[in-house]
Amino acid sequence: KKTKKVDIRIIKTRKFIREAVLRLLSQKKIEEISITELAEEAQINRKTFYNYYQSVSDVVEEIENDTVEKFVLAIKSTDWYNGDTLDFHKLFLCITEAVCDNMDFFGYLLNVSKTSRLIVKIETRLKEKGKAYFSKYLEVDEDLIALVMDYVVSGMFSVYRRWFQSGRRMSVNDVAKSVGVMSLGAVNAMLEEYSLQTKKLSF
Repeated sequence: KKTKKVDIRIIKTRKFIREAVLRLLSQKKIEEISITELAEEAQINRKTFYNYYQSVSDVVEEIENDTVEKFVLAIKSTDWYNGDTLDFHKLFLCITEAVCDNMDFFGYLLNVSKTSRLIVKIETRLKEKGKAYFSKYLEVDEDLIALVMDYVVSGMFSVYRRWFQSGRRMSVNDVAKSVGVMSLGAVNAMLEEYSLQTKKLSF
């Protein structure tokens, strides 16, 4: 029982520190955040902070890695390809639910600059995963797949950002459907373009 209590305390302290970092990141750049300021925001002392992290960057890196893994897990755990069709609605519903499970975090995330390191890192990993999946299932030029992934992932974040800024008036299902329709259109255009190029090359 004692060990369980300690574990819960550790989890809560890390949570307080991470939430404090996100609040501060919504106000200033990571380079401008001091350990003292972060400790005060998390309502802990500096010594407690150093029991868990060595720097503000360590906290941000942990948040980055956890966030990327949540998205990757959402993609891997969804049966969105059955061998014949790509179910983008199902895929983005799963991703949107992952966003909803971490609502406070994504609220901060989507209010920061579109070029923030975390946004770029998540987008890059998602593009890599998307490219890997399409390369596995579809015989399409890799450069064309990369262009489509740029469009789909960047568009997805734009939709989520607008959704948050509007007070999340649309339902989770409607948001997922919107992103899915947009993505499906991009993929269909990619396949059509590739088909035309292939036919031209065959003459």
